[in-house]
Order: sequence, then structure tokens, then C-alpha cells
Amino acid sequence: MNAPCIVFVDNEPGVLNALRRLLRLSHRDWDMHFFSSPVQALDQLDSLTPWVVVADRNMSEMDGIELLGHVADTAPEAIRVLLSGDAQMESAIRATAAAHLVIRKPFEREVIDDLLTRARVLHQLPLSVTLRGRLGQQESLPVLPEVYQQITHVLEQQEPDVAEVAELIRHDQVLLSRVLQLVNSPFFGFNSRTHDVEVAVMRLGLQTIHNLVLIIELYQHNSTVPRALGDRLMRDALLLAEHVGTLADSRGVSRNIRNLAVVSALLHNIGVLLLGADSQEYNIASAYLLELWGFESEVIEAIQHQLDPDLPYDCEPATEILNAAVKLQYGTLNDAIEANGD
Repeated sequence: MNAPCIVFVDNEPGVLNALRRLLRLSHRDWDMHFFSSPVQALDQLDSLTPWVVVADRNMSEMDGIELLGHVADTAPEAIRVLLSGDAQMESAIRATAAAHLVIRKPFEREVIDDLLTRARVLHQLPLSVTLRGRLGQQESLPVLPEVYQQITHVLEQQEPDVAEVAELIRHDQVLLSRVLQLVNSPFFGFNSRTHDVEVAVMRLGLQTIHNLVLIIELYQHNSTVPRALGDRLMRDALLLAEHVGTLADSRGVSRNIRNLAVVSALLHNIGVLLLGADSQEYNIASAYLLELWGFESEVIEAIQHQLDPDLPYDCEPATEILNAAVKLQYGTLNDAIEANGD
């Protein structure tokens, strides 16, 4: 079996030398190639089978966005990563087809370690050759919404502030109205209504509001998703999360396992955003996208195996719960595939 391959392209020799020294000590099992010329890198791609291509944003012969655009055509299976020192460019770049991921410069070694770990997981996903190439050549992948990333930053603090999360939601009137609509809906079953987003955040909890923001932004606040499709994906995700919560409570699992299972339910059909109506492999596409985004391995596993008729004997508890909830909601696994392909 060939060694996993990564290609770095940067016209600063000092950056390439530092990467070479850093990675050849800790990742000797990788086949690494370093190019100071993007043109030379493209010439060599035909003779390589890269799992990852990392390119600097600013290069003289050809900028990183243009280079990665060519990589999408010549090596669609590769994860395309852009190095950028321009904070203002990051959001715009994330929305293009050029890069799957953007890494801000300067970066720590752990960032590259995490990238190589993700690449291994993505390579091991049971994608068909056709689907792997199709995902690699997507004109635009869904991106993690800015407000979701801001809330993530708040939650990473030692003592997350409910008021700060509420203020982030309050700045987006469309998101605010959808959050209040959901918290006041029969789905959550609260006895009294509220029009105060801070109260809504306290009622739902920070983790739940975090995940709700993600699916609202992706399914219902996204101009690239048809309204009817977004509404259906949202409805199915919320209903499945309800089934998952009921099953988790009946089994007496820990709060952490319950949360992982609920997150998996809320995001179980996100692959439909990539595949549209042709969703026979939407579970694998969902796992692919969430791995790119760096979600927990337990969530990736649960979503990957949600349609399996028989689960691996050593699967995580969240995987068992999601798989059972899918059968409960859709009747059969074939029905689940058909429902998400409508």
C-alpha cells in the first residue's frame, strides 16, 4: 500500500524548510513533497496521488486560490488547504470552491497534526470512487456559518457567558426570529412563551442552542438551499433529535453520550446539501463534511453508520442510539434513504 501523500506549495523557502524539519520527524510515514513554484507543483501532480495539497495564498507565479482550483480538476480526491495571513480574506475564501479548509498564518504544529489526522479519517471513509471525486469537485461546499464559529469561541472559554451568546444571536434578525420560533414551538414543550433570546438560551442550554444555530443557518438561512428542501431537512432533523433524546433517556446514558447522539441526529442529513436529491450515500457525504469541519469522532461514526442494518459490535453508544432512532422515524432504512432523496 502506498504511503499517504501531502504536497506543500509556498514560494517562501523558509516556510518550506520549517515544515520539512517539523513534519519529517513526527510524520515519517507520510510521503511529503515541497514546492516553491506552483507551476512546478502542478507539473508533478500527475505523477503523485496526494491526499492533501496545502498552498499559500500569496505566490508570485500563481496565487493559492488559482492553484487549488487546478488541483480540484487534476486531483479531486485531495483535501485542498489554503494558507492565509489575511484575516479579511478568510470568510470569502471559505465560500469558494478552491479550498476545503483555510489555515491562518502563523500556525502551530498541532494544526498540521490535526489536518493529517483528518486526512486519514476521510481517506478511510467508504466512499465510492465516483462519490469521492464528486465531493472533491463540488463548486461550493457548505461552510460553517460565522455566527456558529463565534458561539464556538464563546463555548471554548472557561466560563461561557449566556449573555454573550444571546447577543451574537440578537445581531442577526432572521436567526433571532427562528430561534424564538423554535423555543416557543410545541417541539420543546415549554409551559410559557418568551421573546427574550437570553431566556431562550438559558432554557435550551448552550450546547443545544449552538447546534440549533448551525442547522438554522445551513438549512433555512442559506440562499443556496431551496426553501422547501431546507424546511424538510430542518423538520426531519428536529424530529429525529426528539426520538434520539427519548431513546437516550430510556437507556439512562450519560449526559455526554446523550448530547453526542442529539448532535448526530440534528446533522444526520447534512450530506443532502452536497448530493441534492441523489442521496443514496447521504450518510457518508454527511460524515465527510463533518470530518472536514472537525466534529467529534463519535458524531462522525454515528452519522456514517446511521443506515447500517447491522452495526459493528464495538460501535459507540451514540451510534446505537442514532441507528435505532432512524429505524423508528423512517420505518426501514430503505425508507430513510428514500425520504432524504425526495
